[in-house]
Amino acid sequence: MSTTPRTTRLRLFIIEAPSPMDLLQHRGEAPALTSACALIGHEVTSFMAKSKAELRKLCQFIADIDSDQDEHHRRGVPLCLHLAAHGNRQGLGFGKDLVKWEELFDLLTPLCQMQNYDGDFILIISACEAVKQKLTSHFRTKATKATVRPPVYLFTTADAAPTFPGALVSWVVFYHQLPLVSLTDRDKVKKVLKRVKAAGATVLMYSRWDQAKRRYFHYTPRS
Repeated sequence: MSTTPRTTRLRLFIIEAPSPMDLLQHRGEAPALTSACALIGHEVTSFMAKSKAELRKLCQFIADIDSDQDEHHRRGVPLCLHLAAHGNRQGLGFGKDLVKWEELFDLLTPLCQMQNYDGDFILIISACEAVKQKLTSHFRTKATKATVRPPVYLFTTADAAPTFPGALVSWVVFYHQLPLVSLTDRDKVKKVLKRVKAAGATVLMYSRWDQAKRRYFHYTPRS
């Protein structure tokens, strides 16, 4: 088979928070998603977070990324953080810790203040009830400092209770299609989500940051 066409490749960090039973029964997104995204052509790695403290350390570690260390000298490459966890309307579970949306905003702040990285920051959340996230509200009201750059996009699962297989299929299609469009063209990004929906698995939605209006605009593909 031939290689995939030349597109805008992403830099993708996957942080997964499995339960002990998930590990025993091999339920999770990270292993298969890492392999698929590497085959697509993205630069990708994954981590496991078993507590809020581990999540904090990983966010701080990733935020130290330096564009000048890229041996290929690519500039402006989007950096994606993909969080895969159990969730509810209050927040996301990392081991025994429920990280509430406001707490998650605080943990993500280092990634919104990266000093040595010149690409956009994109946040992805794959979890039950992610559609009820409150992060966008916190970014709107609390990201007031000039040094804080909210994620240009927040992509989440739109189904209340996505299945592991359904979410995996949708994210693979998403990461295959997203590099084919410009992130500044919201209509084309909407078409990507429509293609994901057409795959018949988990529906995805976006929240798009508008710098001029200092707020997020939301989109979910409909039937």
